[in-house]
Amino acid sequence: MKQKTLKKSARFISILLNIGCIILGILSVSLLLGIMVIVCTQLFSPEMFREAWGTAVQAGQTLSFGQCVFFFFCCLGEFICIFLALYNAKRIFGCIGKGNSPFTAKTAIQIRKIAMYVLVFAVFSVLSVFKMAFSSFFMCGLFALILFCISLIFDYGCELQQEVDEMI
Repeated sequence: MKQKTLKKSARFISILLNIGCIILGILSVSLLLGIMVIVCTQLFSPEMFREAWGTAVQAGQTLSFGQCVFFFFCCLGEFICIFLALYNAKRIFGCIGKGNSPFTAKTAIQIRKIAMYVLVFAVFSVLSVFKMAFSSFFMCGLFALILFCISLIFDYGCELQQEVDEMI
């Protein structure tokens, strides 16, 4: 009964994560296209860009063009990190939803990847114009460390599973 509930829950979570991946994929592509439009407008139509930038400055824009592009690239990096973390989580829950054991080397590797994406997300957040508070950066680092430790537990569980399988 518990395994049936686990499979259903894992499938449901996998569907939610899949929806999150689709949304973040669309946001990432849209942001990349926006960056390309901004940069190409500056390169190929500087007079149109100067006019639009002048309007933005009059409206209260205080960032330079380079700062804006850098901020958008940091946001794109954050979106991609979240997308990749969700994608790896979806793969883990998809595997569990199919009734496979979560104690595999593949699951441990995916958890380590998620930990790395959380850490890279924190770096992008600190680099962006809207600086992340040190406490939030510390929490992201701590969360990444906890995920890394959980992946080591899964590695150990995988080794125990192999030992049991070899004994049978």
